[in-house]
Amino acid sequence: MTAQIGDSYSYKGGDYSIVAMSNPLRFDPRFHGFKPESTTSACWNGFWCKYKISEDGIFLDKLYIHSQDDEYPELNGKTFEVDAEGNPVEYMGHRVYNDLNMKVEYHGKILVGDEFIHDYYVHMGYQRAHAYKVLKEFVFQNGNLIDVIDHSEMAAKLREMEDAKNKKPSLKEKLFGKSEKSIHEFVESSFSLDYKDKCWWMD
Repeated sequence: MTAQIGDSYSYKGGDYSIVAMSNPLRFDPRFHGFKPESTTSACWNGFWCKYKISEDGIFLDKLYIHSQDDEYPELNGKTFEVDAEGNPVEYMGHRVYNDLNMKVEYHGKILVGDEFIHDYYVHMGYQRAHAYKVLKEFVFQNGNLIDVIDHSEMAAKLREMEDAKNKKPSLKEKLFGKSEKSIHEFVESSFSLDYKDKCWWMD
């Protein structure tokens, strides 16, 4: 099981990695004629996105996708990128759609992180909130950004708690000796972006 390539978000010049979402984003390439297919264990979805955030909401900026049967329709009037010789530009076997500027309606909260601390890297699923020095929460209502909350101090406190409890063990040490149930819960939470799994401290 491999760490997953997650969606990323840019806001006021900063680039952030996804940590958790209170509701899923409504963008699904299947609704636009794509048939995403996984080609790597680092991306089970077969695609990932880069979004831009402003006070006007969330906009899909880039799409990286591998589609079955080489079906790559236009998206928001754009085709995939090609090089000077007309060959498709690919990244890790995924074709790239740039400058889409496609608004994605969203209502809820999105937690994102920046300045990842590799001491807390887990080679499974999506990384946890305390693994980032900078932790921010974007709050959306009816498609518009209404608040930005900085949780970086809480992330630092969570790291202190983690260090005191585990003294930074390896993943093998974390899992060794745990019950089958606790291992299963650890794996499930690793591949989850749900607030209840990644933001339990907000309850």
